[in-house]
Amino acid sequence: MRRRISLPIKLFMIVFAFVLSCIFLISQLSYRYVQKEIRTNDIYYTNQILDKVDQYLTVNFSSFQTILFSVETSVKANISNTEVIKKQLRELYELNSNYVSNIYLINSDLSILGGSTTTRIFDEPLSDRKPLFDAADKNRRTTYVSDPYKSKYSGWTVTMVRYLNGTPTPMAIAVDLDLNAIEETLFKINKKEQMNLALITTSGKIIAGFSENRGPLSIQDHTFSIGEMSAEQILDTTGTSLQLHTKDGLPVSILKKPTEKFNWFLISMNDESRLEAALSRLENYYLGLLVAGLLLSLFISFFIAKYIRNPLYALKTKMKRVEQGDLTTAVTINRNDEFGDLSLAFDRMLQQIVELIRRAELHNELERKLEIQVLQSQINPHFLYNTLGSISNVIRLGQIEKVDVVIGSLIAILEYGIADAWEKVSLRQELRNVSDYIAIQNIRYNRHFHLIEHIEDGLMDFPVFRMLLQPIVENSIFHGYNGGGIEGSITIHAYRKGGNVRIEVIDQGEGIPADRIQHILVADPSDHDVKRKRIGLNNIHGRIRLHYGEQFGLQIISTPQEMTCVRAVFPVGSFKGDVCQ
Repeated sequence: MRRRISLPIKLFMIVFAFVLSCIFLISQLSYRYVQKEIRTNDIYYTNQILDKVDQYLTVNFSSFQTILFSVETSVKANISNTEVIKKQLRELYELNSNYVSNIYLINSDLSILGGSTTTRIFDEPLSDRKPLFDAADKNRRTTYVSDPYKSKYSGWTVTMVRYLNGTPTPMAIAVDLDLNAIEETLFKINKKEQMNLALITTSGKIIAGFSENRGPLSIQDHTFSIGEMSAEQILDTTGTSLQLHTKDGLPVSILKKPTEKFNWFLISMNDESRLEAALSRLENYYLGLLVAGLLLSLFISFFIAKYIRNPLYALKTKMKRVEQGDLTTAVTINRNDEFGDLSLAFDRMLQQIVELIRRAELHNELERKLEIQVLQSQINPHFLYNTLGSISNVIRLGQIEKVDVVIGSLIAILEYGIADAWEKVSLRQELRNVSDYIAIQNIRYNRHFHLIEHIEDGLMDFPVFRMLLQPIVENSIFHGYNGGGIEGSITIHAYRKGGNVRIEVIDQGEGIPADRIQHILVADPSDHDVKRKRIGLNNIHGRIRLHYGEQFGLQIISTPQEMTCVRAVFPVGSFKGDVCQ
């Protein structure tokens, strides 16, 4: 007869295998997590350093631009007085000599007026200035930044050059950067943070950093290689980080970051040997943890098998009844320990579940109203963001005389938009708000978006949501008229049909492809970026449906390259206590 294994032994074996497996799995996951966190923190810390260096370069770039503009203003004001120009170039150079090597004007014959002591004396034409002058002449509206090169008077440098428009003879303004100052900053970071940083061009040339040819680097001709990979190959790889090995087999980690203002890259190279040594010690620790886990699982399994069987079966019986829908079940476990407490807590939990179900039924209507309030509260920040962008564009374009008009319209819109979101307004008020909004956009884009109103008699006082039409009109301008790239009319049509009131916003813009229309009003909680861009139409559609029912809301009709109509459908009569009559 086959020998039967008792339940306590089975339970012991199962619990032992389970606990040991859990300890093993947790140990492995913990090790991998710690390993990943160490690398992630190392990368994060390095990226923080790279960001700080990039900020330093951005500040310098702004300073160099200011110098160029200062020289441009000075030269135009004193074009006929060379001595004054020389004096101002010298003063600018002396003021900024900590981070520039020279400030000078390049004439068409490649001679210069310089600010440094050397170039004030030696101003003869040099052929190496021709690429700089030609680049400035070719890009007359922008500042050109050269690749690093060896200058006769400034040494190893990078030149920022800008063409001087509006002068009788062709001229360019140039600033030679003091790369030694940038390199000194990198060396201080290298020493303090035990890092190895460099600033390189897109072609792999070192601008500053990596000065000592030791360790994993092979530096020559102002470029470098790590193992078999050259600087250009490192820059061509996808991603911002990569793991490499030197020719001696030493592991190194590389982080690269493009600079914000210059067409350069920041490179960080860290020795991986210390990280691998730390991970090796971590492996020994987790091996000891597994041995301790084996002993612990034996101990835990013995006591669990001894004490868990009866109360577990009692709880299982109770849970089975609950699963079958009997929320009033009561199976008492008379034990003065955790299982007894668990049984009492389970009974209390069942009572709370019953009470929560009752409360949930009472609060359904309140939850619906709260959801509507959340949707309504999204409109104002979204609109305010775009309207402030309009004011920024007007100022940037130098149209100062129009700022008062924009601000006046903005004040009217804000006074209108920040009022009580629950309060209904008339269609007349909404049209006035849209008129103010279009006035802002006409100034912002220097376009004329003509507002046409076709309102059926008696509908001017029809109550609608506050900020109903403005997001739809905004959608017409941004998508129908290509963000102000083209101009056209926007028609608002309100009429009654089939027991409903329809309010339509129509544009003659680019239209919407048929395969996209069905997705525009479908909210996707996981797609936060797209949801933010579609907040207007989704918001309005959701508010109408929550107020009046699923049969109402927005409808979109579009013919590509011809027109788009966004239609809001409302009931004519009252519904759920709303004030629409």
